[in-house]
Amino acid sequence: MINQQLPKHGQLRERDMKTKKILFILSILFIVLTLNIISSIGITPGRTTLNFEPNLHKEISFSIINSEHKDMSVVFMVTGDLSEVVTLGQTYAEFSSSEDSKSFTYTIDLPEKINTPGNHEIKIVALEMPKDIKEKGTFVGATISVATQLHVYVPYPNKYAEAEVNVIESEGKMLFFIPIVNRGKIGIEDAKAVIDIYTALNEKITTIETNVESINSLERKELVAEWDARVNPGKYFAAVTVIYDNEIINLEKEFRVGEMVLEIQEIVIKDFELGGIAKFDALVENKWSNDLIDVYLNVIVYNNEGEIMADFKSPDYDIPSLSKLEMTAYWDTAGVEKGTYEGKIILKYEEISSERNVQMRITENEIEIIGLTGRVIVQGKGTFNVNNILIILVVFLILVNIVWFAVVKKLLKRKK
Repeated sequence: MINQQLPKHGQLRERDMKTKKILFILSILFIVLTLNIISSIGITPGRTTLNFEPNLHKEISFSIINSEHKDMSVVFMVTGDLSEVVTLGQTYAEFSSSEDSKSFTYTIDLPEKINTPGNHEIKIVALEMPKDIKEKGTFVGATISVATQLHVYVPYPNKYAEAEVNVIESEGKMLFFIPIVNRGKIGIEDAKAVIDIYTALNEKITTIETNVESINSLERKELVAEWDARVNPGKYFAAVTVIYDNEIINLEKEFRVGEMVLEIQEIVIKDFELGGIAKFDALVENKWSNDLIDVYLNVIVYNNEGEIMADFKSPDYDIPSLSKLEMTAYWDTAGVEKGTYEGKIILKYEEISSERNVQMRITENEIEIIGLTGRVIVQGKGTFNVNNILIILVVFLILVNIVWFAVVKKLLKRKK
């Protein structure tokens, strides 16, 4: 019979403690590695939207952001509905640590006809790989992917509307904005919305109505209503009925009355140059008494036809209670022309969104955001632009002339 000495209770406890420490260290390492993976690559724009046109041929550009400034390879692929209409400009690219971003293109060739109406989504996916993956051969392991979306809207044969609900609090009043788009081939004569407002206990408070609009095919209009919210702060619920030429869309929206949970203190856009990548740094304050997780900034810009011209987002952030945090989003302005555009700035958190309709005035070296609560700082490319240099040069010449005039005058006096 073999004698086997069992470990003592203290030894077992010490072994358990060591195991827990190892597991804790491994968990921390996993979290750190995960955070690095999430933030190492970005893509802009997040989405491009097109209305279907028979035999449309169009080249679309996008950019990959090397946010961690690392050596890496990127492989491109196309997925989703109608992926066969997309041709990539290239399927592979390499980045060095000194490169902030690179621009790429893909081409779409739409057919004569698409039988299925509605939205068709295509994704151009970028996969991050180790540097020189072609030379190294097969790679086994985790990769990071980001995607830019292409939405192709095919008109419905008759009248067909799509709508959503946005609620904004302003000076004690709740403003209901309901963007409505006619996705049909036939124009809509009359469209309006009826809004029933309820408490969190499902008690009806009031009913309000919006303006009435006519909407042409593939046109976007906005229905607006105002509610004087003389109620206690808290959560409320809106049941929205959009009525257009005897057709109905039913929508729902939960919203808050009272102090905003999140507030944008300022947006800084530095070193901007039209055609390049604009960096939006938003300082956001959490006024809530709880931490907020998975918060992100979403910026949408519309062109003069009311279509989405740009739709870009920041990564997700966790903002501790009663604190401020800077959130960053990128916009590739390649192909954007100077002018003033309608837009929307959205903060999303815990299934709630804080939205603000704005205008963006875009010049060669500035993006100015109009209508945003808080401070907007706009700076052109570089601290000293050409105008600054000219001003300094003129001032310098004036000072030289003044000094020269004083010296000449003094010499003339001495000769006399």
